[in-house]
Amino acid sequence: MSTNTPKKAMQPTGNFRAIPVAVPENLANVRIILFEPREAGNIGSVARVVKGMGLSQLYLVNPIPFRDVDAAWYMAHGAKDILENCHVVPELKDALDGIQYLVGTTHRRRDVRLPQPVPAREAAETIATITQDKPVALLFGREDFGLSTDQMSLCQLTASVPMATKNPSLNLAQAVQIFAYEVFIASLKEYPPSEIDYAEVNALEAFYERVTRLLDKVGVTPYNHEWETYLKSLRRVFSRAPLEARDIATLDMIFSTTFRYIERLEKKEQEK
Repeated sequence: MSTNTPKKAMQPTGNFRAIPVAVPENLANVRIILFEPREAGNIGSVARVVKGMGLSQLYLVNPIPFRDVDAAWYMAHGAKDILENCHVVPELKDALDGIQYLVGTTHRRRDVRLPQPVPAREAAETIATITQDKPVALLFGREDFGLSTDQMSLCQLTASVPMATKNPSLNLAQAVQIFAYEVFIASLKEYPPSEIDYAEVNALEAFYERVTRLLDKVGVTPYNHEWETYLKSLRRVFSRAPLEARDIATLDMIFSTTFRYIERLEKKEQEK
């Protein structure tokens, strides 16, 4: 009788990383936002990327139902906690709550009124710098057509992955993986805290809406009454220098005072 006994399968003992690296603290300030993801498997894959690259914030804007889809949990192997705790919100503005800097991702050319995208690696350096003490979000669009021009115009920075092919295309999870990796690697360096106290993205949008109300009040009419196009131009003008919270407060005081003055004049005219 043989005395040989089957060898027991090796059990995980903990850390299997070939290159152990401490997770940079600034990654807690990085938020991944998926706008209307259409594939449950992609959502699971992105959760795995988030966990693997030391991130923790995953926001889904109006996603396809995924909680009860096996593919989502299968693809989220090792990152089920990220999938369980991800934030599901109805609108983009909800996912931007508290965010001071927004980076939009794209793989194609955009409207000439939008800034030229920078390479993912360059964007990662910017993100690593700002997230030393401020929250930043990376925004990814739908699998079928990405982010709209209007959504891209909300971003302070747009970025893309340089590719060899003339018709570049990446799976959603692949795109998130590349950006997350670049941010992780960039964050291994040391950076001083950013000196700019960026205004929150939602505060900027509310400010732009108040500006357009004032312009409408004084009779400014965009070509073909296309206020959205005019709003893009306004964003481009103000984005040439980073707006801080105190800048918004100062400009708001000027525009609000002007608006109230016009209303008083209108009231006097009506009383005549």
